[in-house]
Amino acid sequence: MAGPSGTREEEKNLEEEEQEEAPIGEECEGEFVFQDASTYNGQYVKTGQDVLMHGNGVLVSGPEIFEGIFERGLYKTGRFSSCNGASYKGSFRENRFHGLGEYAWPDGRLYRGTWKDGKLHGRGFFSNFVVGQRILQGFAVKGEFGSGPAEQEEARKTFLAEYEPECTASASHALWELAAKTGANGAPRRFVLPANKAEAGEPPLAAKDRSLASAVVEGPFPEASQVPKAGIKAFAAGLEPDAARQLVVALHLETSRPELRFDAARLKQPQLQVVGQAVQFSLPAAGGAGEGEEPGSVRAVVLVNVSPDYEFAKARWKLVYIEATPPAP
Repeated sequence: MAGPSGTREEEKNLEEEEQEEAPIGEECEGEFVFQDASTYNGQYVKTGQDVLMHGNGVLVSGPEIFEGIFERGLYKTGRFSSCNGASYKGSFRENRFHGLGEYAWPDGRLYRGTWKDGKLHGRGFFSNFVVGQRILQGFAVKGEFGSGPAEQEEARKTFLAEYEPECTASASHALWELAAKTGANGAPRRFVLPANKAEAGEPPLAAKDRSLASAVVEGPFPEASQVPKAGIKAFAAGLEPDAARQLVVALHLETSRPELRFDAARLKQPQLQVVGQAVQFSLPAAGGAGEGEEPGSVRAVVLVNVSPDYEFAKARWKLVYIEATPPAP
């Protein structure tokens, strides 16, 4: 049984998680007209004298219409129809196309893939790109989608040069935090996925995490008690640039690779799209499997981002795989 310090540590972690979900104001629903004659019908919140569109709703601004989910007055996910006949269905950030979305031009062209700050950016599919080419698959960079093999190879390299360091930095920070907050009871709940079925006394965010995880990755998942306190701290120390055995950090990309211990078939989302991204941390090879390792030491960890937000600043990294030597008897 854990001592008092371990209990206090877990309670503090749970309090931090619950604060993330604090309501932003009084929840209401109705219809009103803005000063520019735009109309809104749907859910909103009141904070003092201020009103923010928040939740499901429809905003009509002249010939332009947005129908979907608002967050703090801004588009979150939904369908936007523009004045020129084009339409977009997907995710937004700061009212700009961002994340996964589908854009249809009036002339029949269609792009389905990732966006960044209003521009095509990342992996996607293009239909009717040019006459005679029905579907192209590849990478766009800052609004440009090249159709040739050389252009696509360069676009892929350019995209990965930006995406990979941002992703690994976010996941590495999560690993540091996981190691720092692991106590006598094991890993803090914020990094561990709950059981498939609801349990009595589980924190409010457990149901949310269960739902988010089910959309991106298949179980089973490690339990908190499977994360050894000393082992995970020693393992995370391998992120230091002067560590004797620096950790090898690898993104899951399009396909499985021999060096990845985690079965890529368990991933439900395409990789390189932020949501559902998996990152593996492992010790460099040193002899046979487990050879020379201390009992209870960690050899590999895989984290997956279960957040539905298409930005690493809002990532929710969860432990989906851990490889460790058995503890001393």
